[in-house]
Amino acid sequence: MAKQYYYFIAGLPGISMEDSKLIVDPVQFREQAREQLTSGDYQLLINMHLLSDISNLLDQLYKTERKSDSEEIYTKEHWQNYLDYLKQKLENSSLKTPEQFMVHPPFLEKVLLDIISAEELPEKADAEHQLLSAFFDFAKNHSNRFFRDYFELERNIKNILAAINGRHHKMEFAKYLIGNDETVTNLATSHAVDFGLGKDVPLFDQLMRIWEQNNILDRERAYDVLRNQWIDDHNFFEYFNIDRILGYYAKVRIVSRWQKADATIGKAIFQDILDKLEKSFTFPEDFNIRIKQK
Repeated sequence: MAKQYYYFIAGLPGISMEDSKLIVDPVQFREQAREQLTSGDYQLLINMHLLSDISNLLDQLYKTERKSDSEEIYTKEHWQNYLDYLKQKLENSSLKTPEQFMVHPPFLEKVLLDIISAEELPEKADAEHQLLSAFFDFAKNHSNRFFRDYFELERNIKNILAAINGRHHKMEFAKYLIGNDETVTNLATSHAVDFGLGKDVPLFDQLMRIWEQNNILDRERAYDVLRNQWIDDHNFFEYFNIDRILGYYAKVRIVSRWQKADATIGKAIFQDILDKLEKSFTFPEDFNIRIKQK
C-alpha cells in the first residue's frame, strides 16, 4: 500500500490561480517535501521537472543561452559535468556512473550517448524530439498513476497544439509528434477540420477553443487553467498519498510561473478566461510563458 502523508498534506495551504501571493513557492515546497517524503517519492517529485531539465540540458549541449528561472533543478555546471562524463563513457563503456548522476532515469544516458556519438550533432529540434519521445515512453510506463496520467496529458497537449499550429502556418509537423497511438496517427494524416478526432478526444475541442482566442497570453493562461482543473478532477478521490502531493506541486509551479509574469496579467484576465472557457465547454481539467522577473 502506498505511504500516506496525513500530517504533511493536512497542513498544505489552499492554492488557486487567482492567488496574488503564494504562501509556499516551489523551492520552499521541495525543501519541506524532502523532510517528509520517502526518498523514492521525493525523487518522483523532482522528476516532475524532467521536461524542464531536458530543455536545460539541451541548452548546455548546444550552447544556447536562455534566462534561468525557478523551473531549473540542476545547474549548468551539473549538466556540463554530466555531458563530460558521457563523452568519457564513449571511450570507456565500463566507466562507473558517478553518484550525482545516478538520480537521472536511464533513458537520458542512453539517448544522449546516441546523440553525442554521431559524427555530427543532429539539429537541436531532432535531438529534442528523441529525448522527449524517450521521456514520454518513460512516463507512460511509470508505476505511479499521477505521473503516468499527467504526462500523458502533457504529451497530448503538445501534439495537438503542434498539429493546430503546424496546419495554420502550413508547416510540416508530423515528424515532431510524439508517440504512435491513434490520436497521433489522426493528427499526422487526417485532413478533417478536427483531424478526425471527433468526440473521442474532447481535449482537442478544449484546446482548439482556447487557441482561437486572439491574445497569446490569454491562451497560455487558459492552457494552465485547463491543467489546474484536470489536476483537481484527477485527484478528487486521492487524499493523503503521493498523487495528491504531486498534483499540489504541479499547481504550485503553475501559479508561481504566472506570479512572475508581467504584472498587468492578473485576476481580471483570469476571470475573463474562466468565463470564456465555461461558456465554451464543460471542464473535466506548450508552450512556456515568457517569464519576467519582478
